[in-house]
Amino acid sequence: MHIEIPKTERLPIELLDYPLPIDKILYEAETPIIYMSHTKYGQSLLAYLADESEEGIITLLAPVSDARCKALEAGYLSVREVLDESWLWFHFDKNKNEEVPEFWAINTCDIPNDFLPLEGTPLLPEHEAVFRMRAIGKDIAIGKMPLSVVAFVADAMRSALKTLLDFTLATSVEGRPKEDHRALYDLPIQRFAFNSFELSFAAPNEGLFLKTQEAVEKLESGLVWAASPDNDVPLSSSSDEERATVLRATSLLTPPTAGAISEIEISGSWIKHGHIRLTHNSRKKVNKKLRVLDKEKIVTYGGRIGEIDDDNLSFTLRDVSDENEHKGFFEESILDDMKLYYYEGIRVTVAGRERRGRLYVAAIAPENFDAD
Repeated sequence: MHIEIPKTERLPIELLDYPLPIDKILYEAETPIIYMSHTKYGQSLLAYLADESEEGIITLLAPVSDARCKALEAGYLSVREVLDESWLWFHFDKNKNEEVPEFWAINTCDIPNDFLPLEGTPLLPEHEAVFRMRAIGKDIAIGKMPLSVVAFVADAMRSALKTLLDFTLATSVEGRPKEDHRALYDLPIQRFAFNSFELSFAAPNEGLFLKTQEAVEKLESGLVWAASPDNDVPLSSSSDEERATVLRATSLLTPPTAGAISEIEISGSWIKHGHIRLTHNSRKKVNKKLRVLDKEKIVTYGGRIGEIDDDNLSFTLRDVSDENEHKGFFEESILDDMKLYYYEGIRVTVAGRERRGRLYVAAIAPENFDAD
């Protein structure tokens, strides 16, 4: 099967030089596939070799500015986006040197999809997004999409990766992240598209990538588990704490119970299972399992602050009546009080919640403090 030659009136061949000039090759496989060309009057064209047969070569020509070309070469635009965004010429060069090529004005919708690059396909393989997150819903379209959709998609991936990286790198989730740690989960946005609504994320720099691999593998296992309709298959992990962390990260990527988003699709070069679709049922499945694992109790302990780490907002409470040390984390709002009681050696009472052996403190006061 090959592309049919248009039946419409041909354009004046005087608009183009013959043979079609190749100004810069952008992608080639034995022969130039995507390259820069120009009209006889100097306007830049993106050339895409769409079909080749015994009859001749069919090349699609699209106008492109210098800025758009640079965005394409940097991986910020896909090839299809450039072909779709304006008018298009269908150039047919017959395999007979003595015959002058012919060309016509067309639209991409006139070309069968099999002869066009897939939507979202970048110019080069190394431009492929590591994560791609797509929000799907009947009201997610230009002109009526709520801002909450953009906010959710922009933050969900960051929050999910941070949750897992905090666990795998043994960093407190309540702590203030250092810049090198933040770069692992605060991925740069590579492209966005109104394909429903989609954000594509690029990798952190090469030196940081290895640190993210373990977290990414755990996240993918949670996503695959959540997307599976089989409720009897357990989520494998080395501990309940790890399982709960994976589930919390996965839950962040499932569609909110209320709002415009009905499905979330996750893909990208870091996702080995291809496209993973999460629905409201995925969210229910994850949260049901989390409720079993995340049972917590409200606690108060009295003792002396033996150690404090104000970077990670963590501390150790000693000389407690139960004769155990209690290591925990505290909210940044009480950092000054924590440091004061630590440096002055004042016995304190802390209040908060305890989950799977980890203490999270929300309030602190001197042990004999009287509110009246």
